[in-house]
Amino acid sequence: MRKALVSVAGPAVALGVVFATGGPAWAATVTQVPVASTGFFGGFLGVDAVSPFDGWAVGGNGNGMIQRFNGTRWSTFPSPDLQGGDPNNWADLSGVDATSASSAVAVGNSTAAGAVKSAVALRWNGTAWSRQAVPKPAGTDTEFSAVKAFSASDAWAVGQTASSNSTFRKTLAMHYNGTAWSAVPTPSAGTRTNFLTAVDGVTSTDVWAVGYSLNLPYGNRVRQSTILHWDGTAWAQVPSPDNGSTFLYDVAALSATDAWAVGVGTSGAAFVVRWNGTSWNTVAAPPLVNLRGVTARSATDVWVAGAAADSTGTPALAHWNGTTWSVTPVTVNGGAGIPSLSAITAADATTEWAVGSQSDGTTGQSSSIAFRVVG
Repeated sequence: MRKALVSVAGPAVALGVVFATGGPAWAATVTQVPVASTGFFGGFLGVDAVSPFDGWAVGGNGNGMIQRFNGTRWSTFPSPDLQGGDPNNWADLSGVDATSASSAVAVGNSTAAGAVKSAVALRWNGTAWSRQAVPKPAGTDTEFSAVKAFSASDAWAVGQTASSNSTFRKTLAMHYNGTAWSAVPTPSAGTRTNFLTAVDGVTSTDVWAVGYSLNLPYGNRVRQSTILHWDGTAWAQVPSPDNGSTFLYDVAALSATDAWAVGVGTSGAAFVVRWNGTSWNTVAAPPLVNLRGVTARSATDVWVAGAAADSTGTPALAHWNGTTWSVTPVTVNGGAGIPSLSAITAADATTEWAVGSQSDGTTGQSSSIAFRVVG
C-alpha cells in the first residue's frame, strides 16, 4: 500500500535493530498503538490514510471490520452488515484505499453458510460507508483481496473467481467507473488455481497486480509467481521470477520504470522482485521470512513487513536504503498468542504504519495490532 497513518499516542514497544551485512547503521522506532477490541475473530488485513490524523484499517471478525484512526487510537466504525442477517454466514474485509477524506473503497468477501463466496465492495462518501453492487454471474463464486483507487471514479479490485462446481480458480479484476463495478478479462496461466493478492499503480494506465498460480495435478504443491499489467486497454501477464514454490503478496509502484513486489519462496524465505521498466528481476531480500507487505517512497526508501528468520518468528520490519537492508524486530505488548504483520504503508517522509493480528492457537481467538514506525 502507498500510504499509512501517524499516531500521536500509545505505549512504547521495546526496540531492537539487526543490520544487514554492509551498509550504514540505521534504526527505526516502533510504537504500539491502542486498537479497539472487535470480538472473537479480529485482525487487521489492510490499512490506508488520508492524513497523519485520519485513516482506515479493515479486517475480519465474522462480519467484516472497519476501524478509523483519529490521531490517538483506532476505534470501530459503523459499517454495513455483510452477513445478510444470518449469523452462520461469514464476512471479512481485506483491503482499503482512500483518495480523500470523503472518498474511500474497501473490499472483501461474504460467504454464505453453503460456502458460496461473494466479493464485497464498500464505499465511503465522507459521511457513511455503504455497500455497492458487485456483479456475480450465476453459478460462480468471487473473492476480492485488494483494492487500488486513483479517484472517486477510478478504482481496481482484484482476487479470484470460479464456477461453484469447479475446483479451477481464475484471476479476477474488476474496475469501478464511479457508477458501477464491472469485470475485466485477465489471464490465468495456472491449470488449477490462480489468485491475485495485491494491486497498485502510478497512473490509471499503468497498474500492476500480483499473486500466484498452481498447476495440475492435484498433488502438485509448487506455486508460481504471477504478475499482471494493465496498460489502459488490457491486462497482460508479464514474466516473473520464482524461488521454488513462490507466492507474491504485495506490490508497490513508484514509476513506469520502478516497482517492487514481495512474498515468500522456498520454506517461506523472503522473496523480493523489482521492475526496471523492461523486466521483473529478483533482488537481494532482507533476512526475514513470510513477507506480506511492501511500501516504497523512492528507489532508496523501501519498507517490507514480515517475520524474523529464526525459531521465534516474531514480527519484523526491514528497510532498503538503496544499498542494503536493515531489520527492526517488532515486540507486541500484551495479549496472548502468535502475532503477525499483514500490511505496511507509508504516511509521510519518516513515518509508516504496520498492522496485523495476534492469534491464539488454543482458543482460535484473534485480535488486531497496529504500530507506528518512525525512522
